[in-house]
Amino acid sequence: MTSRAIVALARLSVALLAVLPLALGCRNLDRFDTKGQAAFCGQLVKAPAFHDGFVPDGQPDFILSMKLTLDTSQLSSFSNDKPTQVGALTSSDAERGLCSGGDQALFESSPVRGIPQLDHDTLSTLAFGEGHDEDFFAWVDSTCLGTTLALVSLLRKGDVELRLFKPAALPPPEAGPAERPGYALFYLKRNEKGCGF
Repeated sequence: MTSRAIVALARLSVALLAVLPLALGCRNLDRFDTKGQAAFCGQLVKAPAFHDGFVPDGQPDFILSMKLTLDTSQLSSFSNDKPTQVGALTSSDAERGLCSGGDQALFESSPVRGIPQLDHDTLSTLAFGEGHDEDFFAWVDSTCLGTTLALVSLLRKGDVELRLFKPAALPPPEAGPAERPGYALFYLKRNEKGCGF
């Protein structure tokens, strides 16, 4: 190897070492942590396909909002094979939602529980598209509708996508939304003062 090639290689190595911390810093997840009143807030995507099973029928003006708090340090605890609380989920529907008959919101500071078993499965390595820093699955218990599956996506731009899957047996044609399976999609933005509910 010539001295000119050695100098070029040394310069390339120095450049890569300078860029590496910047690249790693972009994936630093603690920027998603919420402390004090801070939370990620947002509404259900306004499309009928994302409403079924999560909101009452026949209320076109109904707006379901979610508040998500996060502690990303708990994501690394998944490998302990014990569920860890990664955050908490609260909904805005205590007065008109599916659980309001019991004076409850669909979610009331419900623990977002990591699923450690997925750490040992190739499902944990799935990539959900460009601009995602981290995607993870979790269990979240509703106050009246049982356990839902959550897919939480931490986006590079600092926002969060929340997808909720509500399993249910095949319902009869006349079943109401509480008895039907459901899927919901929320886009959440950080608010240092909380979500107002």
